Amino acid sequence: MENITIKIRAVAKQALINKEVDKILGWKKGDLWSESYPAFITKSEDAETLIWDSFCINNLSKYLIKELQKHDKIGVFVKGCDSTSFNQLLKDNRVKRENVVLYGIPCEGMVDPEKIKKLMLNDRVTEIKKSENGFILNSKNKSKDVLGEEVKYDKCLACISPNPVVYDLLLTDEVENKINKEERFKGVEEIESMTPDERYEFWKGEFQRCIRCNACRDICPACSCVKCVFDNCDADILGKAKTETEDIFFHIVRAYHVAGRCVDCGECARVCPAGIPLNLLNQKIIKDISEVFGEFNAGLDSTTPAPLVTFKLEDSDTFSKQGGK
Repeated sequence: MENITIKIRAVAKQALINKEVDKILGWKKGDLWSESYPAFITKSEDAETLIWDSFCINNLSKYLIKELQKHDKIGVFVKGCDSTSFNQLLKDNRVKRENVVLYGIPCEGMVDPEKIKKLMLNDRVTEIKKSENGFILNSKNKSKDVLGEEVKYDKCLACISPNPVVYDLLLTDEVENKINKEERFKGVEEIESMTPDERYEFWKGEFQRCIRCNACRDICPACSCVKCVFDNCDADILGKAKTETEDIFFHIVRAYHVAGRCVDCGECARVCPAGIPLNLLNQKIIKDISEVFGEFNAGLDSTTPAPLVTFKLEDSDTFSKQGGK
């Protein structure tokens, strides 16, 4: 990863010096071993602050919407999930391809700090190093070898696009996709096996924890409306009081809003402070769309129309009578 960091810094520095871009979006290290944050730089000397490690989890594509309102051209480093998100923004006409330079970084999956804390219990981790089969966790009192599957984000373990699907420059060789596609919807299938009453109780319990912070919406590349309907005071959709029905209503509406456009980046579930598995709600719709219309994964390109916004004369359902043909 140190080699990639060196390349990132060199590419960013040269792009800014040559005025190829006005700003670079990347990642920088925080104060702790587990903290890597989005970094926005406009000065070539600041390129030395950019890094690449196992905690560069933030999807940078969504930031392009606002940044391109202030700058003519942006350079951004993208992982696989970032690149599919970028394609969706293109498809939704939220950004223009000619205004963005994409630097692709193949990704083997990011590490979840919470999983590390559970593994190490009371031993405070001071350092994490990549090993041949996983990672080495170091603390003041001990060192522990773990497999990558033990500490990576769940969303990374089910990622179908570890390599960028669109880029202008690829910084390193592509990685092997080791994902078992049959395991991708395992969590969804467990919920599908419940009775209707059990499913309702499951989601009711999850949504009761919602604090309406809108983090899921704000991080989502498919939630890119200029003004969200839930922010429209005149629409009178949600009240100020927190109620069970309105919590459910918000999440169901949002899930259907991104249906056929969700790239399954899993950011909604990752940033949720209440730990609601919102990715399962989105994956259920992705699974259903693929079963009804044929396999479809949003964001793999910027041109293929989403099934739910496309009508063809040869569609099996005529839409003229219930049930169609």
